[in-house]
This record gives sequence, C-alpha cells and structure tokens, in this order.
Amino acid sequence: MSIALLSLSACDRSHDGKLDPAFETQLVDLVTYTGLDADNHAVFRLEGHDDEPPVVLYTTVSAPSKVDKDSRVLLYYAINHKAPDGTYWNIDARSYTRIFSDSIRVNRNPIDTYSMHPIRLQSAWRTGEFLNIYGQIEHTGKNRFLYMLIDGDTRGNDTVQAYLVHDLLGTPQDSVFYWRDFYLSVNVGVLKSPKDPCRTIRLHLNDAGNPNVTFKDFDIK
Repeated sequence: MSIALLSLSACDRSHDGKLDPAFETQLVDLVTYTGLDADNHAVFRLEGHDDEPPVVLYTTVSAPSKVDKDSRVLLYYAINHKAPDGTYWNIDARSYTRIFSDSIRVNRNPIDTYSMHPIRLQSAWRTGEFLNIYGQIEHTGKNRFLYMLIDGDTRGNDTVQAYLVHDLLGTPQDSVFYWRDFYLSVNVGVLKSPKDPCRTIRLHLNDAGNPNVTFKDFDIK
C-alpha cells in the first residue's frame, strides 16, 4: 500500500505555465533495507500487495545509519525511472523512519496471560511475507512490548490464531500523554511454506477505535 504525498518544496507554476519540477508526487512505503550495491548506495525492496512481485528500489544515498540489513523502514521517496518490466525503480530517497518490526512469535505461556492494551487501528494489510499495521498507540515516553504472537495450539490448523500483544510494562495510566502514530511490520514467512497447513492468519486485537471488531483475517496462500 503506497501513500502519495505532495512535496511542499514548491507550490507554483513556472513562467511558461508548466508545473514546477520541484512540485512532484512523493510516496511513502514500508520497505526492506537489503544492503548496498556495487557503488555503496542503499538498496530497498518494496513488497507487492498480497503476493504481487516485489520491486527493487535503487538509490544514490549511502547506507541508512543505525539500520541493519533486512530491517523494515518507512521510506519517503520519489520515482525517477521505472524498468520496462517493472522489476526495479530508480528512486530519489528523501528520508526514512525506523518502525516496529519483528518475526512472528509462538506463545510460551497461556494466551490469556499476555497483555492486549488498546490500539487505534487505521489499516492492516499483507505484503509478501509481512503483515503490516498502521495505527495509533498511547504515548508514554517509556518502554513497551508490541509484537504478534501465534497460539501454538492452533499451529497445525488451516486458520492459525494470532494476537497483537501490546504491553505497557506496568506504566500507570496517568503517564499516558497522547496518542501517536505507529507502524508495525511482522515477518510471517514461516507460515507461507508450501508444507505448512496454514491458509489464514486470524489476528486478534484490541481496537479502541472499533471495539466491535476483535480480529482481522489475512489469507496467507
């Protein structure tokens, strides 16, 4: 899922009536940082929606600081050129933001012992091996846990039960200041193996914005 933004660097037309080149469409996407090319420029991979083929994003910027290879980031960019076959784009990378990212986990304790503190869900979608969530959480300025967990008792079923664990780690309620945006991207590739029986991931969550909807289903094959 791409989010289109308009650059604020220019908002007028040139004297010949054409749109100023600086006024361009920018995109925001969750991508995977895959390392450096032969010229030491950062390379990213944009996973296609559901199981659409990924696109390799080539840049002219150096490696992102404090971001490990295969990490997920929120990338702001503009497209300079698309390959005829669509397999890669040359882009102008403007900035990136680190996000919550992880691999799917399996419970060690009973499911009802894990915290599911509320979030405000904006959207949830799958791109390749990743389940992605965009929403809001209460800002406390303190550490928390935010990850996805599989109920091991359902591991061999067609529908695997998963849970969005959100634990404020004992932060008192009066420490909550306001709601802030967050992105979470979780690798669920282990469930996409042809030998795995899973066909659907049912993600249970506590959505303060829509309390009547307690789970979301994602087709995995």
